[in-house]
Amino acid sequence: MEVQEDGKIIIQSLIGGTQLPFYLCCLKSLFTFCQDRIVLQLHTDCSLSQEDKDFIHSELDGTMVTITDSSENKNRVLDCLQGRANCQKVRKDSIWGIEFFDPIFAFPEDPISFYLDADILFLRPFSGLFDRKEVKNGAIFLKDTQWDAYCFRPWQMLTGKKKPQVVEGITTGLVFWDKTAIDWDYLEWFLGENRLHQIPEWIMPTAQAGLANRCKAKTICPKQIPNLYPNTQIHEDTLGVHLLGSYRKEWMEKLKASENNQTKSPPTIVSSFEKCVSQNIFGYSLRQMRRWKNTRLNLW
Repeated sequence: MEVQEDGKIIIQSLIGGTQLPFYLCCLKSLFTFCQDRIVLQLHTDCSLSQEDKDFIHSELDGTMVTITDSSENKNRVLDCLQGRANCQKVRKDSIWGIEFFDPIFAFPEDPISFYLDADILFLRPFSGLFDRKEVKNGAIFLKDTQWDAYCFRPWQMLTGKKKPQVVEGITTGLVFWDKTAIDWDYLEWFLGENRLHQIPEWIMPTAQAGLANRCKAKTICPKQIPNLYPNTQIHEDTLGVHLLGSYRKEWMEKLKASENNQTKSPPTIVSSFEKCVSQNIFGYSLRQMRRWKNTRLNLW
């Protein structure tokens, strides 16, 4: 179960051998600043050598860490997905399937799962992020205030016998699920709708945005954990940052330069949450235009 007898909460993440020192830096920041009692369950993409695993344990010495290769989980997870061929295919064929399904089925006796990408860097003490009461009957994600990074085109919200219905921009760098709130029929339908899969790497985030629209979903306050686009602002109550790969190098340099200006003993930030809001074709179209302007014209 995810709540251990000693009161610790299991936080799950997915990690690979590429950029391992960076990911461990982020995971160490989680243990440094989290005021809740946590342990870490690491899933892998099967690229970790034994030397990598030994390095992880040496770097996270003094913390409770378990490492499980996705190949060890594969058959068990596929059995859990029996009767859902589209879900099984995504789990077998995609790293994003591992990222979603393996944490969901890792601890079957517990209805709540807590997942964090290993590229979230925590900056100051925080509490209340892993609050089971906040997750109950729904899910929690990161809020994307810049884009709706989804895989379908705006007009597809109006076409077809069944249409995708999603919440306004979320990012799955942080995903907490009450597993009883997952609409498995919707997920199986969406994963089989190839016409909607215009951007393959965004299929699972889009699927989760659809699931979020069908339950009591929330996001962590975007000022507290923002996605670091070039125009993102870091605030006094920012407790952590999601270092998106495309802009990671520049932001790491900025964060390193600002370290000396930080208060030596900053107060603990209590996490706050906001309800997800359903997206419509007009809002989605505007965000698609913004993404085009940002990425094609480099205008932010």
